[in-house]
Amino acid sequence: MLGKQHISITLATIFPFLIPMLFSDNSNYFLYFVAIAIASLVGSLTPDADCGGKSKLYYDFKFVYDIMQPLQKFVIFGFKKLNLKYKLNLEYEVNNEHRGIMHAPIGILISSLVLTFIAFLVTLVFAKESSLIVSVIVFIGLLIGQFLHLLEDSCTVAGINWKFPFGTKELKGNIYTFQKFEGKKDIRPAVFEYSLWSITLVLFIGYAFELINFLLPIVYILIFLTIISIWILIIYLSKTEKKYWYQDIEKIKKIKKAARNFNK
Repeated sequence: MLGKQHISITLATIFPFLIPMLFSDNSNYFLYFVAIAIASLVGSLTPDADCGGKSKLYYDFKFVYDIMQPLQKFVIFGFKKLNLKYKLNLEYEVNNEHRGIMHAPIGILISSLVLTFIAFLVTLVFAKESSLIVSVIVFIGLLIGQFLHLLEDSCTVAGINWKFPFGTKELKGNIYTFQKFEGKKDIRPAVFEYSLWSITLVLFIGYAFELINFLLPIVYILIFLTIISIWILIIYLSKTEKKYWYQDIEKIKKIKKAARNFNK
Protein backbone atom coordinates (compact mmCIF):
# COMPACT_ATOMS: atom_id res chain seq x y z
CA MET A 1 0.00 0.00 0.00
CA LEU A 2 0.98 3.65 -0.27
CA GLY A 3 2.67 5.39 2.64
CA LYS A 4 -0.31 7.64 3.40
CA GLN A 5 -2.57 4.57 3.49
CA HIS A 6 -0.20 2.81 5.90
CA ILE A 7 -0.28 5.86 8.20
CA SER A 8 -4.05 6.27 8.15
CA ILE A 9 -4.99 2.60 8.56
CA THR A 10 -2.38 2.04 11.29
CA LEU A 11 -3.37 5.08 13.34
CA ALA A 12 -7.06 4.28 12.82
CA THR A 13 -6.37 0.85 14.33
CA ILE A 14 -4.35 2.23 17.25
CA PHE A 15 -6.37 5.30 18.23
CA PRO A 16 -9.44 3.52 19.64
CA PHE A 17 -7.16 2.07 22.32
CA LEU A 18 -5.72 5.52 23.07
CA ILE A 19 -8.97 7.50 23.42
CA PRO A 20 -9.67 6.27 27.01
CA MET A 21 -6.12 7.42 27.93
CA LEU A 22 -6.81 10.85 26.45
CA PHE A 23 -9.79 11.34 28.77
CA SER A 24 -8.04 9.92 31.84
CA ASP A 25 -7.34 12.03 34.94
CA ASN A 26 -3.79 10.65 35.08
CA SER A 27 -1.52 13.41 33.74
CA ASN A 28 1.17 10.88 32.74
CA TYR A 29 -1.23 9.22 30.33
CA PHE A 30 -0.97 12.14 27.92
CA LEU A 31 2.79 11.56 27.63
CA TYR A 32 2.15 7.86 27.01
CA PHE A 33 -0.55 8.77 24.46
CA VAL A 34 1.90 10.95 22.51
CA ALA A 35 4.71 8.37 22.75
CA ILE A 36 2.71 5.43 21.41
CA ALA A 37 0.99 7.57 18.75
CA ILE A 38 4.32 8.84 17.35
CA ALA A 39 5.96 5.40 17.65
CA SER A 40 3.06 3.76 15.81
CA LEU A 41 3.18 6.46 13.13
CA VAL A 42 6.93 5.91 12.59
CA GLY A 43 6.46 2.14 12.72
CA SER A 44 3.76 2.29 10.06
CA LEU A 45 6.41 3.51 7.57
CA THR A 46 9.64 1.93 8.86
CA PRO A 47 9.55 -1.35 6.87
CA ASP A 48 9.56 0.66 3.63
CA ALA A 49 13.15 1.71 4.32
CA ASP A 50 14.01 -1.27 2.10
CA CYS A 51 12.17 0.32 -0.82
CA GLY A 52 14.33 0.78 -3.91
CA GLY A 53 13.22 4.41 -4.32
CA LYS A 54 12.59 7.11 -1.75
CA SER A 55 9.58 6.09 0.30
CA LYS A 56 7.29 8.33 2.37
CA LEU A 57 9.51 7.43 5.33
CA TYR A 58 12.35 9.32 3.61
CA TYR A 59 10.32 12.49 3.17
CA ASP A 60 8.46 12.50 6.52
CA PHE A 61 10.96 10.85 8.90
CA LYS A 62 14.33 11.07 7.17
CA PHE A 63 16.25 10.57 10.42
CA VAL A 64 14.58 7.16 10.83
CA TYR A 65 15.21 6.36 7.16
CA ASP A 66 18.90 7.25 7.63
CA ILE A 67 19.08 4.89 10.61
CA MET A 68 17.24 2.07 8.88
CA GLN A 69 19.33 2.10 5.70
CA PRO A 70 22.64 1.11 7.36
CA LEU A 71 20.75 -1.17 9.77
CA GLN A 72 19.22 -3.07 6.87
CA LYS A 73 22.65 -3.43 5.22
CA PHE A 74 24.15 -4.59 8.53
CA VAL A 75 21.45 -7.25 9.00
CA ILE A 76 21.95 -8.49 5.43
CA PHE A 77 25.74 -8.47 5.92
CA GLY A 78 25.33 -10.50 9.14
CA PHE A 79 23.19 -13.16 7.45
CA LYS A 80 25.69 -13.50 4.61
CA LYS A 81 28.97 -13.17 6.52
CA LEU A 82 27.96 -15.61 9.25
CA ASN A 83 26.56 -18.09 6.71
CA LEU A 84 23.27 -18.08 8.62
CA LYS A 85 21.41 -19.50 5.64
CA TYR A 86 23.21 -22.79 6.18
CA LYS A 87 23.66 -22.65 9.95
CA LEU A 88 19.94 -21.98 10.52
CA ASN A 89 18.83 -24.06 7.53
CA LEU A 90 17.07 -21.05 6.08
CA GLU A 91 14.91 -21.54 3.01
CA TYR A 92 15.72 -18.13 1.52
CA GLU A 93 18.81 -16.02 0.92
CA VAL A 94 18.66 -12.63 2.66
CA ASN A 95 19.32 -9.98 0.01
CA ASN A 96 18.82 -6.26 -0.40
CA GLU A 97 15.28 -6.28 -1.75
CA HIS A 98 11.91 -4.69 -1.13
CA ARG A 99 9.63 -6.79 1.09
CA GLY A 100 12.61 -8.84 2.16
CA ILE A 101 14.04 -9.14 5.68
CA MET A 102 12.65 -5.74 6.79
CA HIS A 103 9.17 -6.89 5.76
CA ALA A 104 9.33 -9.97 7.97
CA PRO A 105 8.65 -10.50 11.71
CA ILE A 106 12.37 -10.93 12.47
CA GLY A 107 13.14 -7.68 10.64
CA ILE A 108 10.50 -5.60 12.41
CA LEU A 109 11.67 -7.00 15.76
CA ILE A 110 15.30 -6.01 15.09
CA SER A 111 14.41 -2.52 13.84
CA SER A 112 12.01 -1.94 16.77
CA LEU A 113 14.75 -2.85 19.27
CA VAL A 114 17.32 -0.57 17.62
CA LEU A 115 14.98 2.43 17.35
CA THR A 116 13.78 1.88 20.94
CA PHE A 117 17.36 1.89 22.21
CA ILE A 118 17.94 5.23 20.47
CA ALA A 119 14.69 6.58 21.95
CA PHE A 120 15.82 5.37 25.39
CA LEU A 121 19.07 7.36 25.10
CA VAL A 122 17.11 10.47 24.11
CA THR A 123 14.62 10.14 26.99
CA LEU A 124 17.50 9.71 29.43
CA VAL A 125 18.45 13.30 28.61
CA PHE A 126 14.99 14.91 28.48
CA ALA A 127 12.81 12.71 30.73
CA LYS A 128 15.11 10.57 32.86
CA GLU A 129 12.46 9.51 35.39
CA SER A 130 10.11 8.27 32.68
CA SER A 131 12.79 6.91 30.31
CA LEU A 132 12.17 3.22 30.99
CA ILE A 133 8.38 3.21 30.74
CA VAL A 134 8.41 5.56 27.73
CA SER A 135 10.93 3.27 26.01
CA VAL A 136 8.69 0.25 26.62
CA ILE A 137 5.74 2.16 25.16
CA VAL A 138 7.84 3.27 22.17
CA PHE A 139 8.89 -0.34 21.55
CA ILE A 140 5.28 -1.53 21.68
CA GLY A 141 4.20 1.30 19.34
CA LEU A 142 6.98 0.60 16.84
CA LEU A 143 6.31 -3.14 16.88
CA ILE A 144 2.55 -2.74 16.46
CA GLY A 145 2.99 -0.09 13.76
CA GLN A 146 5.33 -2.34 11.78
CA PHE A 147 3.17 -5.41 12.34
CA LEU A 148 0.17 -3.52 10.95
CA HIS A 149 2.29 -2.40 7.98
CA LEU A 150 2.92 -6.06 7.16
CA LEU A 151 -0.75 -6.89 7.67
CA GLU A 152 -1.76 -4.05 5.35
CA ASP A 153 0.72 -5.17 2.68
CA SER A 154 -0.72 -8.66 3.04
CA CYS A 155 -3.91 -7.28 1.51
CA THR A 156 -2.10 -6.45 -1.75
CA VAL A 157 -1.40 -8.71 -4.72
CA ALA A 158 2.33 -8.82 -3.86
CA GLY A 159 1.55 -10.02 -0.34
CA ILE A 160 3.94 -10.83 2.50
CA ASN A 161 5.92 -13.96 3.34
CA TRP A 162 5.43 -14.05 7.11
CA LYS A 163 8.05 -16.77 7.66
CA PHE A 164 10.84 -15.16 5.62
CA PRO A 165 13.66 -16.21 5.54
CA PHE A 166 12.84 -19.40 7.46
CA GLY A 167 10.12 -20.66 5.15
CA THR A 168 6.94 -19.77 3.29
CA LYS A 169 3.75 -18.49 4.84
CA GLU A 170 2.39 -16.11 2.25
CA LEU A 171 -0.63 -13.96 2.83
CA LYS A 172 -1.87 -11.88 -0.10
CA GLY A 173 -5.01 -10.23 -1.38
CA ASN A 174 -6.23 -8.67 -4.61
CA ILE A 175 -5.60 -5.00 -3.91
CA TYR A 176 -3.30 -3.23 -6.37
CA THR A 177 -1.14 -0.48 -4.86
CA PHE A 178 -1.26 1.35 -8.17
CA GLN A 179 -3.91 1.31 -10.91
CA LYS A 180 -5.08 -2.04 -12.21
CA PHE A 181 -7.44 -0.46 -14.72
CA GLU A 182 -6.80 2.77 -16.60
CA GLY A 183 -8.60 5.67 -14.92
CA LYS A 184 -9.89 3.45 -12.10
CA LYS A 185 -8.89 3.29 -8.45
CA ASP A 186 -9.41 0.54 -5.88
CA ILE A 187 -11.45 2.12 -3.10
CA ARG A 188 -10.93 -0.65 -0.55
CA PRO A 189 -8.05 1.05 1.33
CA ALA A 190 -10.28 4.13 1.76
CA VAL A 191 -13.20 1.96 2.92
CA PHE A 192 -10.90 0.28 5.47
CA GLU A 193 -9.65 3.67 6.71
CA TYR A 194 -13.14 5.13 7.21
CA SER A 195 -14.42 1.96 8.87
CA LEU A 196 -11.62 1.99 11.44
CA TRP A 197 -11.70 5.76 12.03
CA SER A 198 -15.43 5.54 12.74
CA ILE A 199 -14.59 3.60 15.93
CA THR A 200 -12.35 6.43 17.13
CA LEU A 201 -15.08 8.97 16.34
CA VAL A 202 -17.71 7.01 18.29
CA LEU A 203 -15.38 6.65 21.30
CA PHE A 204 -14.36 10.31 21.24
CA ILE A 205 -17.98 11.47 21.19
CA GLY A 206 -18.89 8.93 23.86
CA TYR A 207 -16.19 10.14 26.25
CA ALA A 208 -16.56 13.84 25.40
CA PHE A 209 -20.28 13.78 26.24
CA GLU A 210 -19.85 11.28 29.12
CA LEU A 211 -21.96 8.67 27.38
CA ILE A 212 -19.49 5.86 28.12
CA ASN A 213 -19.58 4.76 31.75
CA PHE A 214 -18.35 1.18 31.49
CA LEU A 215 -15.41 -0.05 33.52
CA LEU A 216 -12.13 0.44 31.65
CA PRO A 217 -11.41 -3.32 31.25
CA ILE A 218 -14.83 -3.81 29.64
CA VAL A 219 -14.25 -0.83 27.31
CA TYR A 220 -10.93 -2.29 26.16
CA ILE A 221 -12.42 -5.74 25.63
CA LEU A 222 -15.15 -4.22 23.46
CA ILE A 223 -12.61 -2.15 21.51
CA PHE A 224 -10.38 -5.19 20.98
CA LEU A 225 -13.24 -7.39 19.75
CA THR A 226 -14.48 -4.62 17.43
CA ILE A 227 -11.05 -3.96 15.90
CA ILE A 228 -10.35 -7.68 15.46
CA SER A 229 -13.73 -8.16 13.78
CA ILE A 230 -13.08 -5.28 11.37
CA TRP A 231 -9.63 -6.62 10.53
CA ILE A 232 -11.02 -10.09 9.80
CA LEU A 233 -13.46 -8.39 7.44
CA ILE A 234 -10.61 -6.36 5.88
CA ILE A 235 -8.56 -9.49 5.17
CA TYR A 236 -11.60 -11.20 3.69
CA LEU A 237 -12.61 -8.26 1.49
CA SER A 238 -9.03 -7.78 0.29
CA LYS A 239 -9.20 -11.25 -1.25
CA THR A 240 -12.37 -10.56 -3.22
CA GLU A 241 -12.30 -9.52 -6.87
CA LYS A 242 -15.36 -7.41 -7.62
CA LYS A 243 -15.64 -4.69 -10.26
CA TYR A 244 -17.42 -2.29 -7.93
CA TRP A 245 -14.22 -1.93 -5.92
CA TYR A 246 -12.74 -0.02 -8.86
CA GLN A 247 -14.19 3.46 -9.21
CA ASP A 248 -13.48 6.30 -11.62
CA ILE A 249 -10.59 8.43 -10.34
CA GLU A 250 -12.18 11.69 -11.46
CA LYS A 251 -15.40 10.84 -9.64
CA ILE A 252 -13.43 10.14 -6.46
CA LYS A 253 -11.63 13.49 -6.79
CA LYS A 254 -14.95 15.31 -7.14
CA ILE A 255 -16.35 13.61 -4.02
CA LYS A 256 -13.22 14.50 -2.02
CA LYS A 257 -13.36 18.10 -3.26
CA ALA A 258 -17.04 18.36 -2.30
CA ALA A 259 -16.23 16.94 1.15
CA ARG A 260 -13.43 19.49 1.64
CA ASN A 261 -15.71 22.36 0.62
CA PHE A 262 -18.40 21.10 3.01
CA ASN A 263 -15.93 21.08 5.90
CA LYS A 264 -14.77 24.65 5.26
